[in-house]
Amino acid sequence: MECYLSAILGIAEAIDAVSPEISPSYHERLTRLHASLAEHTAAPLPGPSLAQSLEDSRQVLHEILGDFSGKARHNNQTLARDLNQTLDMMARTEDSRSVRNVQYVERLVDFADQVDAAIRAGDLPRLTRQTSELRGFAESIELDSHDAFARLRKKMIEIQLRLHEAELLATLDPLTGVANRRELDRELAARVAGQQEFCILLFDLNGFKAVNDQYGHLCGDEVLKQLGARLGGQVRARDFVCRWGGDEFVAILACEQAHAETRSRQIAARLNGPYHINGEGHEVHVDIAVSVGLAQYAPGESLAQLFRRVDESMYRNKDTATSG
Repeated sequence: MECYLSAILGIAEAIDAVSPEISPSYHERLTRLHASLAEHTAAPLPGPSLAQSLEDSRQVLHEILGDFSGKARHNNQTLARDLNQTLDMMARTEDSRSVRNVQYVERLVDFADQVDAAIRAGDLPRLTRQTSELRGFAESIELDSHDAFARLRKKMIEIQLRLHEAELLATLDPLTGVANRRELDRELAARVAGQQEFCILLFDLNGFKAVNDQYGHLCGDEVLKQLGARLGGQVRARDFVCRWGGDEFVAILACEQAHAETRSRQIAARLNGPYHINGEGHEVHVDIAVSVGLAQYAPGESLAQLFRRVDESMYRNKDTATSG
């Protein structure tokens, strides 16, 4: 429950970073959800059981994130369209500048001819007047300089890069840097639609609550970061890794079950073992073991059915490890 409550606050912070323009109302809804669950946990009130409250909260959380995802995507698309229109306008402006530059050269040649004629004629007042007009013309060219246009273009490109970074951030878990659950949903939908063969691996950290209790949540967060990095280093480019939530991670392997079973044991062995965390002036060594569940996607089954089988597999392995 503590991890779940912490995750809700983490999600609230993440949506602020992803799309600050539209996040305030969603941040408030997530904060209210957190407060309601925390109150129920601290002092159970008459009404639904804690299990039912958790189930209801999951539904509310999915609704909030689904609504936010849609609006954030629309907001980013609108911003991208506006930026592209602005850049197109700037490109047209640069074309017109080329025409103006030709005109500038023609006027400068004309000025030079007039100054030369004034010098040959010894017409000092005319020469003074031409010099004054030339100075004013030079100042107008400076105001319309290419450098100013180049700075504007650079700024617009920086904004486009920020937009791309925001879109990328929306696909990542803010703590570990691996993909988030929303990106997992898109990845699964694409593989199912493409009729691809794949297996789901679910990794759960055994006794992770004890790590937080003994060493603190900052140490626990560092373990999750290191585990995410280890897991990401164990899969191929065509595979996929995400943080499922709390201390659970999911991997999609593009292979059939027999090969996935071998790979799951290899990956679990890599994830097990000591994690070295630099604390306040000292290093902490945390021993972590993972349980892994596995199931191959069967064409036609729902994703809920697939993950039910993965859960059952993971808990069987966890029970076996505990009894052993």
